[in-house]
Amino acid sequence: MISVAIVEDNRDIREGFSFIIDSSDECVCIAAYGDAESAIPGILAQPPDVVLMDIELPGMSGIQCVEKLKAELPELDVLMITVHADDKYVFNSLKAGACGYLTKNTSPDRMLEAIDEAHKGGAPMSSNVARMVVNSFNHFRKPQPSLTRREREVLEQLCQGKSYKMIADTLCVSEDTVRFHIKKIYRKLQVNSKSEAVIKALKDNIV
Repeated sequence: MISVAIVEDNRDIREGFSFIIDSSDECVCIAAYGDAESAIPGILAQPPDVVLMDIELPGMSGIQCVEKLKAELPELDVLMITVHADDKYVFNSLKAGACGYLTKNTSPDRMLEAIDEAHKGGAPMSSNVARMVVNSFNHFRKPQPSLTRREREVLEQLCQGKSYKMIADTLCVSEDTVRFHIKKIYRKLQVNSKSEAVIKALKDNIV
């Protein structure tokens, strides 16, 4: 069972997300907060597997909240869910440590799927967000790192938001093999997380 915490200031949306999560057989909502100031101590005291984080919150922003949470819980998976799909919000969220970015018109099934993907090591994004990220960086040309063909294939799958298991199934290898390649990718790209790898891959036009 994947434990989920919600940080969303709109009560109706917060309760709607909680209902969707609790209606699933694989997820459970263990906490819901209306602001970052109450979310931070609550999440640090009872860390969930995945956090759904709104960006525009009263007081501290969702992006600032992610930064503070990741400083204390570096392995915490945070999915941004917001009405904003412009590059400033997306990139600042990913740089803060979010592992994925969904817009609030995401369907309930896709939201649950994204939670599962994030928990399994993926970097889920709404399709329009993924297109925007690629389009924002397609004019950059930088020296390419010396990735092997297989490493590049793994990185391409990671940029599509796939989990380690999904990548393993697609490439017909084991999850341990995927993790081995990803460690080498991190070293070559000089990054420390999947979100950083995705950002660098798209920004530098590596995939």
